[in-house]
Amino acid sequence: MNDMDNNLLTEVLNSNKDNIEPYLYLGGAEWDNLIRRIIAHEQAQTPNFADEQVWTFLIACGYALYGEDGIKKLTKILTGSDQTKRLHSGIWFEFMPLPPRKGEGRTSIDLALGTISCREKTKGGMQLDDSKNTWVCFCEMKYNSDISTGTTHDSKRNQLLRVIENALFFRSSDSGRYADKVCVTLVTPEVFRHANVKSRLYQYKYEEYKNDPSTIISDLHKCSQKPNWPSPDIKRIDSLCLNWITYEELFANLPYPEETLYSGFFLKLRQLSLLHKPLLTDDLEW
Repeated sequence: MNDMDNNLLTEVLNSNKDNIEPYLYLGGAEWDNLIRRIIAHEQAQTPNFADEQVWTFLIACGYALYGEDGIKKLTKILTGSDQTKRLHSGIWFEFMPLPPRKGEGRTSIDLALGTISCREKTKGGMQLDDSKNTWVCFCEMKYNSDISTGTTHDSKRNQLLRVIENALFFRSSDSGRYADKVCVTLVTPEVFRHANVKSRLYQYKYEEYKNDPSTIISDLHKCSQKPNWPSPDIKRIDSLCLNWITYEELFANLPYPEETLYSGFFLKLRQLSLLHKPLLTDDLEW
Protein backbone atom coordinates (compact mmCIF):
# COMPACT_ATOMS: atom_id res chain seq x y z
CA MET A 1 0.00 0.00 0.00
CA ASN A 2 1.07 3.60 -0.34
CA ASP A 3 1.80 5.91 2.56
CA MET A 4 -1.86 6.38 3.47
CA ASP A 5 -2.58 5.99 7.15
CA ASN A 6 -3.08 2.36 8.20
CA ASN A 7 -6.43 3.15 9.73
CA LEU A 8 -7.77 5.12 6.80
CA LEU A 9 -10.06 2.33 5.65
CA THR A 10 -11.81 1.97 9.00
CA GLU A 11 -11.92 5.73 9.47
CA VAL A 12 -13.62 6.16 6.11
CA LEU A 13 -16.03 3.32 6.89
CA ASN A 14 -17.03 4.90 10.19
CA SER A 15 -17.31 8.39 8.74
CA ASN A 16 -19.63 7.08 5.99
CA LYS A 17 -21.62 4.66 8.13
CA ASP A 18 -24.77 6.77 7.75
CA ASN A 19 -24.45 6.58 3.95
CA ILE A 20 -23.78 2.83 3.92
CA GLU A 21 -26.42 1.60 6.38
CA PRO A 22 -29.49 2.49 4.26
CA TYR A 23 -28.29 -0.06 1.68
CA LEU A 24 -26.42 -2.61 3.80
CA TYR A 25 -28.40 -4.59 6.35
CA LEU A 26 -26.46 -6.43 9.05
CA GLY A 27 -28.08 -9.54 10.48
CA GLY A 28 -25.94 -11.73 12.71
CA ALA A 29 -22.91 -9.47 12.34
CA GLU A 30 -22.23 -6.22 14.20
CA TRP A 31 -20.62 -3.14 12.69
CA ASP A 32 -18.26 -2.41 15.59
CA ASN A 33 -17.00 -5.99 15.75
CA LEU A 34 -16.24 -6.01 12.02
CA ILE A 35 -14.44 -2.67 12.30
CA ARG A 36 -12.27 -4.04 15.14
CA ARG A 37 -11.32 -7.02 13.01
CA ILE A 38 -10.36 -4.79 10.08
CA ILE A 39 -8.21 -2.66 12.38
CA ALA A 40 -6.50 -5.81 13.67
CA HIS A 41 -5.69 -6.88 10.10
CA GLU A 42 -4.39 -3.44 9.15
CA GLN A 43 -2.20 -3.15 12.24
CA ALA A 44 -0.77 -6.68 12.06
CA GLN A 45 2.96 -6.91 11.38
CA THR A 46 2.21 -9.04 8.32
CA PRO A 47 -1.40 -8.32 7.38
CA ASN A 48 -3.04 -10.95 5.20
CA PHE A 49 -6.78 -10.24 5.57
CA ALA A 50 -7.43 -14.00 5.49
CA ASP A 51 -10.98 -13.51 6.71
CA GLU A 52 -13.81 -14.14 4.24
CA GLN A 53 -16.37 -12.34 6.38
CA VAL A 54 -14.22 -9.20 6.43
CA TRP A 55 -13.70 -9.38 2.65
CA THR A 56 -17.44 -9.81 2.14
CA PHE A 57 -18.21 -6.89 4.44
CA LEU A 58 -15.74 -4.62 2.62
CA ILE A 59 -17.19 -5.54 -0.76
CA ALA A 60 -20.73 -4.98 0.49
CA CYS A 61 -19.76 -1.56 1.89
CA GLY A 62 -18.15 -0.60 -1.41
CA TYR A 63 -21.29 -1.28 -3.43
CA ALA A 64 -23.68 0.00 -0.74
CA LEU A 65 -21.85 3.32 -0.57
CA TYR A 66 -22.78 3.93 -4.21
CA GLY A 67 -26.47 3.53 -3.39
CA GLU A 68 -29.06 2.14 -5.80
CA ASP A 69 -26.60 2.15 -8.72
CA GLY A 70 -24.13 0.14 -6.66
CA ILE A 71 -26.79 -2.42 -5.73
CA LYS A 72 -27.83 -2.71 -9.38
CA LYS A 73 -24.23 -3.30 -10.46
CA LEU A 74 -23.62 -5.89 -7.75
CA THR A 75 -26.84 -7.67 -8.66
CA LYS A 76 -25.81 -7.99 -12.29
CA ILE A 77 -22.38 -9.36 -11.34
CA LEU A 78 -23.75 -11.93 -8.88
CA THR A 79 -26.74 -13.09 -10.93
CA GLY A 80 -25.43 -12.53 -14.44
CA SER A 81 -28.34 -10.32 -15.48
CA ASP A 82 -30.50 -7.35 -14.52
CA GLN A 83 -33.32 -8.19 -12.14
CA THR A 84 -36.69 -6.64 -11.39
CA LYS A 85 -36.10 -3.25 -9.81
CA ARG A 86 -37.58 -2.67 -6.38
CA LEU A 87 -38.58 0.63 -4.84
CA HIS A 88 -35.64 0.17 -2.50
CA SER A 89 -32.85 -2.36 -2.77
CA GLY A 90 -30.41 -3.58 -0.18
CA ILE A 91 -27.57 -5.99 0.54
CA TRP A 92 -28.40 -8.56 3.21
CA PHE A 93 -25.30 -9.58 5.19
CA GLU A 94 -25.41 -12.64 7.49
CA PHE A 95 -29.19 -13.09 7.57
CA MET A 96 -31.06 -16.35 8.19
CA PRO A 97 -34.04 -17.75 6.24
CA LEU A 98 -36.52 -20.16 7.76
CA PRO A 99 -34.94 -23.66 7.83
CA PRO A 100 -36.10 -25.99 5.04
CA ARG A 101 -35.80 -29.14 7.19
CA LYS A 102 -37.37 -30.25 10.44
CA GLY A 103 -35.21 -30.02 13.56
CA GLU A 104 -32.54 -28.03 11.77
CA GLY A 105 -30.97 -24.80 12.92
CA ARG A 106 -31.12 -21.74 10.71
CA THR A 107 -28.45 -21.21 8.05
CA SER A 108 -26.66 -17.87 8.05
CA ILE A 109 -26.35 -16.69 4.44
CA ASP A 110 -23.11 -14.82 3.78
CA LEU A 111 -24.67 -12.35 1.36
CA ALA A 112 -28.13 -12.09 -0.20
CA LEU A 113 -29.97 -9.88 -2.66
CA GLY A 114 -33.51 -9.89 -3.98
CA THR A 115 -37.13 -9.37 -3.07
CA ILE A 116 -36.41 -9.85 0.62
CA SER A 117 -37.85 -8.46 3.83
CA CYS A 118 -37.12 -8.89 7.53
CA ARG A 119 -39.06 -11.46 9.51
CA GLU A 120 -40.94 -9.65 12.24
CA LYS A 121 -39.69 -9.90 15.82
CA THR A 122 -36.38 -11.47 14.79
CA LYS A 123 -32.80 -10.26 14.76
CA GLY A 124 -31.22 -11.44 11.56
CA GLY A 125 -34.26 -13.26 10.18
CA MET A 126 -35.30 -12.78 6.55
CA GLN A 127 -38.17 -13.93 4.36
CA LEU A 128 -39.36 -13.62 0.79
CA ASP A 129 -41.24 -10.40 0.24
CA ASP A 130 -44.76 -10.99 -1.07
CA SER A 131 -44.62 -9.10 -4.36
CA LYS A 132 -44.66 -9.75 -8.09
CA ASN A 133 -41.69 -11.16 -10.03
CA THR A 134 -39.87 -12.39 -6.94
CA TRP A 135 -36.22 -13.36 -7.12
CA VAL A 136 -33.41 -14.10 -4.70
CA CYS A 137 -29.65 -14.54 -4.85
CA PHE A 138 -27.85 -16.35 -2.02
CA CYS A 139 -24.04 -16.22 -1.98
CA GLU A 140 -21.62 -18.67 -0.43
CA MET A 141 -18.33 -16.86 0.14
CA LYS A 142 -15.09 -18.83 0.55
CA TYR A 143 -11.57 -17.42 0.88
CA ASN A 144 -9.06 -20.11 1.90
CA SER A 145 -11.57 -22.44 3.52
CA ASP A 146 -13.58 -25.19 1.82
CA ILE A 147 -17.27 -25.98 2.15
CA SER A 148 -18.10 -28.35 4.99
CA THR A 149 -18.83 -31.94 4.01
CA GLY A 150 -21.85 -32.16 6.30
CA THR A 151 -23.98 -30.22 8.75
CA THR A 152 -24.45 -30.66 12.50
CA HIS A 153 -27.47 -32.92 12.08
CA ASP A 154 -26.78 -34.40 8.65
CA SER A 155 -23.42 -35.80 7.57
CA LYS A 156 -24.72 -36.33 4.00
CA ARG A 157 -25.51 -32.70 3.25
CA ASN A 158 -22.59 -30.56 2.09
CA GLN A 159 -22.58 -26.83 2.67
CA LEU A 160 -23.17 -25.82 -0.95
CA LEU A 161 -26.17 -28.14 -1.15
CA ARG A 162 -27.54 -26.61 2.06
CA VAL A 163 -27.33 -23.09 0.62
CA ILE A 164 -28.96 -24.25 -2.64
CA GLU A 165 -31.80 -25.86 -0.71
CA ASN A 166 -32.32 -22.75 1.43
CA ALA A 167 -32.50 -20.64 -1.72
CA LEU A 168 -34.87 -22.96 -3.60
CA PHE A 169 -37.29 -23.10 -0.68
CA PHE A 170 -36.82 -19.55 0.60
CA ARG A 171 -40.36 -18.42 1.26
CA SER A 172 -42.71 -15.89 2.73
CA SER A 173 -43.66 -16.52 6.35
CA ASP A 174 -47.28 -15.62 5.58
CA SER A 175 -48.10 -17.17 2.21
CA GLY A 176 -45.41 -19.84 2.02
CA ARG A 177 -44.74 -18.74 -1.54
CA TYR A 178 -41.34 -19.50 -3.13
CA ALA A 179 -39.24 -17.14 -5.26
CA ASP A 180 -39.92 -17.18 -9.00
CA LYS A 181 -36.22 -16.91 -9.85
CA VAL A 182 -33.44 -18.34 -7.69
CA CYS A 183 -29.71 -17.77 -7.99
CA VAL A 184 -26.94 -19.30 -5.89
CA THR A 185 -23.52 -17.78 -6.42
CA LEU A 186 -20.25 -19.22 -5.18
CA VAL A 187 -17.60 -16.56 -4.56
CA THR A 188 -13.94 -17.56 -4.18
CA PRO A 189 -10.48 -16.25 -5.04
CA GLU A 190 -9.64 -16.54 -8.72
CA VAL A 191 -6.84 -19.02 -8.07
CA PHE A 192 -9.42 -21.66 -7.07
CA ARG A 193 -11.75 -20.80 -9.94
CA HIS A 194 -9.18 -21.62 -12.63
CA ALA A 195 -6.94 -24.12 -10.83
CA ASN A 196 -5.17 -26.88 -12.75
CA VAL A 197 -5.37 -29.02 -9.62
CA LYS A 198 -8.62 -29.23 -7.66
CA SER A 199 -8.09 -29.01 -3.91
CA ARG A 200 -11.56 -27.94 -2.74
CA LEU A 201 -14.77 -29.95 -2.47
CA TYR A 202 -16.76 -27.02 -3.84
CA GLN A 203 -14.81 -27.26 -7.11
CA TYR A 204 -16.20 -30.77 -7.64
CA LYS A 205 -19.72 -30.18 -6.33
CA TYR A 206 -20.23 -26.94 -8.26
CA GLU A 207 -19.19 -28.63 -11.51
CA GLU A 208 -21.43 -31.61 -10.75
CA TYR A 209 -24.49 -29.50 -9.89
CA LYS A 210 -23.93 -27.08 -12.76
CA ASN A 211 -23.54 -29.76 -15.43
CA ASP A 212 -26.36 -32.00 -14.18
CA PRO A 213 -28.98 -30.32 -11.95
CA SER A 214 -30.67 -33.68 -11.36
CA THR A 215 -27.76 -34.50 -9.02
CA ILE A 216 -29.06 -31.76 -6.72
CA ILE A 217 -32.36 -33.63 -6.43
CA SER A 218 -30.52 -36.90 -5.89
CA ASP A 219 -28.37 -35.42 -3.11
CA LEU A 220 -31.38 -33.80 -1.44
CA HIS A 221 -33.23 -37.13 -1.37
CA LYS A 222 -30.25 -38.70 0.42
CA CYS A 223 -30.36 -36.21 3.29
CA SER A 224 -31.24 -37.63 6.71
CA GLN A 225 -33.62 -34.98 8.06
CA LYS A 226 -37.18 -34.66 6.83
CA PRO A 227 -37.93 -31.58 4.71
CA ASN A 228 -40.53 -28.93 5.50
CA TRP A 229 -41.49 -28.80 1.81
CA PRO A 230 -42.78 -31.23 -0.84
CA SER A 231 -40.27 -33.60 -2.40
CA PRO A 232 -38.14 -31.61 -4.90
CA ASP A 233 -38.52 -32.24 -8.59
CA ILE A 234 -36.84 -31.02 -11.77
CA LYS A 235 -39.50 -28.32 -12.23
CA ARG A 236 -38.39 -26.53 -9.07
CA ILE A 237 -34.72 -27.00 -9.97
CA ASP A 238 -35.47 -25.31 -13.32
CA SER A 239 -35.89 -22.02 -11.45
CA LEU A 240 -32.29 -22.25 -10.19
CA CYS A 241 -29.25 -20.57 -11.71
CA LEU A 242 -25.79 -21.44 -10.40
CA ASN A 243 -22.93 -18.96 -10.79
CA TRP A 244 -19.29 -18.83 -9.73
CA ILE A 245 -17.48 -15.51 -9.61
CA THR A 246 -14.33 -14.32 -7.88
CA TYR A 247 -13.45 -11.78 -5.24
CA GLU A 248 -11.15 -10.22 -7.82
CA GLU A 249 -14.10 -9.61 -10.15
CA LEU A 250 -16.07 -7.97 -7.36
CA PHE A 251 -13.21 -5.65 -6.45
CA ALA A 252 -12.34 -4.86 -10.08
CA ASN A 253 -15.94 -3.82 -10.77
CA LEU A 254 -16.42 -1.65 -7.70
CA PRO A 255 -18.03 1.67 -8.57
CA TYR A 256 -15.25 4.25 -8.73
CA PRO A 257 -16.65 7.78 -8.56
CA GLU A 258 -13.36 9.66 -8.96
CA GLU A 259 -14.86 13.07 -8.39
CA THR A 260 -16.53 12.25 -5.06
CA LEU A 261 -15.42 12.23 -1.45
CA TYR A 262 -15.44 8.43 -1.55
CA SER A 263 -12.73 7.93 -4.18
CA GLY A 264 -10.05 7.24 -1.55
CA PHE A 265 -12.17 4.49 -0.04
CA PHE A 266 -12.65 2.67 -3.35
CA LEU A 267 -8.96 3.04 -4.20
CA LYS A 268 -8.03 1.55 -0.82
CA LEU A 269 -10.30 -1.46 -1.40
CA ARG A 270 -8.78 -2.12 -4.80
CA GLN A 271 -5.28 -1.89 -3.35
CA LEU A 272 -6.18 -4.46 -0.70
CA SER A 273 -7.59 -6.85 -3.29
CA LEU A 274 -4.35 -6.74 -5.27
CA LEU A 275 -1.97 -6.98 -2.32
CA HIS A 276 -3.64 -9.72 -0.25
CA LYS A 277 -3.99 -12.98 -2.13
CA PRO A 278 -5.00 -16.35 -0.62
CA LEU A 279 -2.24 -18.21 1.18
CA LEU A 280 -1.47 -21.30 -0.89
CA THR A 281 0.27 -24.41 0.36
CA ASP A 282 3.65 -25.09 -1.25
CA ASP A 283 2.69 -28.53 -2.55
CA LEU A 284 -0.11 -27.28 -4.79
CA GLU A 285 0.60 -26.82 -8.48
CA TRP A 286 -1.48 -24.07 -10.06
